[in-house]
Amino acid sequence: MRLFCSRLLVAAGLMVAAALPAFADCAGLDAQVKAAISAGNITALPGLADTIAKDTSCDSSYVNKARRSMALAYMLAGEQPDGSYSTEFVLGAAAIARPWQVSMALGDVKYEARDYPAAVEAYESAINEIRDVKQVPKPPSREIEEYLAKRAYQAKSLAPSYIASRGFRGEPAGVMVPTFRNFTAVAVPVPIRFDTDQAELTPDGDKAVDDLYNFLKTQTVASLVLVGHTDERGSHQHNLQLSYDRAQTVADALRHRGLTVAIRIEGHGESEPFAADDRSKYSQDDLYAFDRRVEYEVK
Repeated sequence: MRLFCSRLLVAAGLMVAAALPAFADCAGLDAQVKAAISAGNITALPGLADTIAKDTSCDSSYVNKARRSMALAYMLAGEQPDGSYSTEFVLGAAAIARPWQVSMALGDVKYEARDYPAAVEAYESAINEIRDVKQVPKPPSREIEEYLAKRAYQAKSLAPSYIASRGFRGEPAGVMVPTFRNFTAVAVPVPIRFDTDQAELTPDGDKAVDDLYNFLKTQTVASLVLVGHTDERGSHQHNLQLSYDRAQTVADALRHRGLTVAIRIEGHGESEPFAADDRSKYSQDDLYAFDRRVEYEVK
């Protein structure tokens, strides 16, 4: 499990949240929370998290911050020599609260277990929270955001069915949105599924186009570029045409849904395989899934 959440990074989030004061009537519980975290008494944390959530004297804002601190402390106790966190401690932390560090670690746990739908949910939860300046005033590094975006796309590609990128209220979110705290993605890959060697959308492919349309209709877009890609099977000329036809199918589907902006179509065939986190550790079928995609660029 590869993680970029160093002890320093997790501890920083832990100390900031834990230092926030509780309301007067909740002071006793607040003292217990801080004492347990300070002493590394993680066995007390799940019970304390439940207690403060049920105690009406504890303000909801305090409860949220305290539970996040406890989740980080719990995960930190499971740090391994390589800087990762043991599955047991990640799952225990996630049961308390899910600050982005915990969501990211949970995404890696689910990804390694090949539970790709759960991995998508966890990675995109981390992405969405990092975008929230109020919740995360100081963002993590660009490397972390790029890692989350790449792994979320890969998990979406490998999931048995398409997982939509939606926020809490159903708004476009996750990797469908190109704007991150440290960068804006130039081209956003979407794992739109087609019938084998065909340009016809599968039902899952139709859901992916819905996801893309729901994002685009909220944007002020002058024009759109759709770039089709295929895996390496087939001749170069065949793949060029297939990738173009698939991008054209997506353009037609977007227009059918009501998108009126100018759309430019390109087909790049198999010439630009997806830059996965480590292509050597995936099966050939997994790599094919990554490579079959349509990327969008907004102008």
